[in-house]
Amino acid sequence: MEKEVISFDLDGTIVKPDYNELIWFKEIPELYAEKYGVKLSKARQLVAKEYERVGEDDLRWYILEYWLKHFGFKIREREVLEKYADKVEVYEEVICALDEVHKRYTLVIASAMPRSFIDIKLKKENLFRYFKRIFSAVSDFKMVKKQAAFYENMCKRLKIPPQNLIHIGDNYEADYLVPRRVGIRAFYLDRTNSYSLTNVCVVRDLMEFVQRLRSKTNSPA
Repeated sequence: MEKEVISFDLDGTIVKPDYNELIWFKEIPELYAEKYGVKLSKARQLVAKEYERVGEDDLRWYILEYWLKHFGFKIREREVLEKYADKVEVYEEVICALDEVHKRYTLVIASAMPRSFIDIKLKKENLFRYFKRIFSAVSDFKMVKKQAAFYENMCKRLKIPPQNLIHIGDNYEADYLVPRRVGIRAFYLDRTNSYSLTNVCVVRDLMEFVQRLRSKTNSPA
């Protein structure tokens, strides 16, 4: 029997999403204000307007290096990312949960974020040690979202059938509904208590997810 794999979303699942906000809505406007000599409030407006012009359906929207060049900043992507590396926060139950499941499953990251962002975040508390593979929708598959093709391609690269993959993440559509459509056993991580726990595939944190795996109630409802 082939070994089962668990894929984890990253932002909102393993690490808090605040880091992304610091890069896109603090650092970039500050760099803009400094370079072009405008007030920070004005810089925020101008930067937001450019983000909107490109739009979230365009791959460039997610590429930090593109924006650094677009705005004419003389700074390297790595320098920007590392500036806020100490602000990456891991949810309190994550290490305990990963310590348990990595002994019985192969663990991978399945994130929509660019690999450069993923790498910075996985350095926190040496999270890298738990994961054998990293999959980025943007960097690996040139997709802006985790669509069905993302999960199908991930399974192909892992050389496993979809039914041998368990996925968990905090986006109801991208981390729960989409993978279920391709035959993956998906769990929805509902940290905001928005969904009923009567559905066995809804969990409040990663330790509850581990408990569901222990009790073998991990088939889709």
